[in-house]
Amino acid sequence: MARVVSLFLPSWPTDRLRRQAGDAAPPAETPLVLIGHDGRRQVVRAADAAAMAAGARDGMPAAKARILVQGLVVRHHDPATDAQGLDRLALWALRRYAPIVAADPPDGLVIDSTADHLHGGEETMLAGLIDRLSSSGVRARAAIADS
Repeated sequence: MARVVSLFLPSWPTDRLRRQAGDAAPPAETPLVLIGHDGRRQVVRAADAAAMAAGARDGMPAAKARILVQGLVVRHHDPATDAQGLDRLALWALRRYAPIVAADPPDGLVIDSTADHLHGGEETMLAGLIDRLSSSGVRARAAIADS
């Protein structure tokens, strides 16, 4: 029976922005939110772990997040660039891990696990995938189940 990996990237927009910014990115311990518009209001569209630990949440008015979180770094959210980055990540996973990989916007990948034996089995493949992403600055969680 075919098995499928569901890869969840809980902070994909902020992780992607930090990777893209390189040396110009705020340090990982600095709270970061990405804002967008909900009608005429500016709202938080993505928050990293440090910002969430300080109380920022998706959908929160940007003004409230700025008041609530000391030292908050605010950037503009670009969902199109997030989607393109997710597609590039899917291509990387396709080349490295599986014969079939699909982006699952806005924050995940779906990966066919039929080639897991090439990576030492399911558990080893998942651990390697999570470790590689983590070492690249991308937080990830994964689960595997029958399709």
